[in-house]
Amino acid sequence: MEMTGIRIVMAICMLPVLPILLGTCWFLADVKNGVLFGVTLWQGAKEAEVQEIKKRYKKELKSCTLISILLFFLALLPAYESLIITGATFWMFFVIVFLFIPFQRANSRMKDRKREFLASRQENDNSREREEILVDVTAAAAEKIKYSRKAIYGGCIFASLAPAAEVFLYPFRYRPWMLNLQVRECILLSIALTAWLFLLYIRLFERQRTKVFTYSSQVNLQAAKLRQYRLGRLCASMAWMTGALNWAFLCSFHAPAKWLPWSMAAAGTLYGAVSAVLVFCCWRKIERSSRKYLSQEVLAEGDNDKYWIGGMIYYNKNDSRSFVEPRIGLGLTANMAKPGIRYATIFILALLMVFTAGTCGLCILEEFTPVSLAYENGTLTANHWKKVYQIEQSEIKEVTLLEEEPEIRRKSGTGMATVKKGDFYSDTYRLDIKVCINPKEPPFLMIESTEGSWYLLGGSDGETVIDILNKIHP
Repeated sequence: MEMTGIRIVMAICMLPVLPILLGTCWFLADVKNGVLFGVTLWQGAKEAEVQEIKKRYKKELKSCTLISILLFFLALLPAYESLIITGATFWMFFVIVFLFIPFQRANSRMKDRKREFLASRQENDNSREREEILVDVTAAAAEKIKYSRKAIYGGCIFASLAPAAEVFLYPFRYRPWMLNLQVRECILLSIALTAWLFLLYIRLFERQRTKVFTYSSQVNLQAAKLRQYRLGRLCASMAWMTGALNWAFLCSFHAPAKWLPWSMAAAGTLYGAVSAVLVFCCWRKIERSSRKYLSQEVLAEGDNDKYWIGGMIYYNKNDSRSFVEPRIGLGLTANMAKPGIRYATIFILALLMVFTAGTCGLCILEEFTPVSLAYENGTLTANHWKKVYQIEQSEIKEVTLLEEEPEIRRKSGTGMATVKKGDFYSDTYRLDIKVCINPKEPPFLMIESTEGSWYLLGGSDGETVIDILNKIHP
């Protein structure tokens, strides 16, 4: 039953990444401001060739999706929780890269077709190379279409009130089985910080010069303002949704213990699904607005394919901007030619890899390291790859041998099939208990200390536990 539960949790938390990425990659096959698959369409581009590349791209994308689904279910096959968590985590990172392989292949094919066309021309193109037109939307004299900044600030404050409310409610709504206050506050504060990141993003976007594509200043300004307006509304909606998620988690903490994981999983899944829909709708509205204002204008953008690695990564040493409009998706992308941005990106990716590998390695270490109990020189020590609890015999008030594990709920710590360690609450005894046992290796020692603390300790050998009991109470 425990293995089934962790598989369901992994499916709820990890599997939605696949349809979100699939939907994103599927709509990358649309032409955006004269660019397809990260390559500027050339004047002699044949519709049949382009459609063939798009058709092949979608076919490869479907194949990658089927392979990803198969690999996910293979990751759920192990009989150990730590291996399931590790497999599902690395599957998520693998899929993020794997589903963009068809895009890179399509980008390469587009470049090949373009090179063939340019090489086959009999005479020079009479069209002159045009420079990019950059409009600083923060300094535009025209009246701007404004979104409500108060809406974003309101969403951020709404999200930040949840951790404050939890501190206020703690003395009045405390339940013994609840997660530790520190754990709850860390979760709520992390989500609240995420809401403020949307405000930071839109403020950063407002300060950037936005590249436009026509020689008409009026069209340029209108397209830029509409884009800023749509992104502002998206950030406001996401800030309020993040606040709602924070309050949903707060309510989950105060729900009955058996509903805690399911209510949090349901809230997280709903948040992810609605977020994906909002981003997609914003994306489509921006694309339609761009087509509306640019379809009747002569594009003023030069061919800058050489600055786009794989059609996705911008690298231009001659550009003073740190952030530019991406060729795919929406928002901003960094200019990787800037040393500060490049080193920061490498550092963040390395930190993410080390953190992920370390967390997964710690899970494996937790599950596969045996629990041991030792009694030497009047000191009882519970070990699990390190010293967990140490009790002097003079501090032991009462000790009882339990043949079966009592019903306990985890408040913080580890709760796996082969090890339970940390702070738990016992429904049987209605006590907070410090636990370090292997549930599959009874019997266990129930110990009350002279300070009033309770311990549930065990080892990997039942005879050793009984011998320790006899030494404590000969």
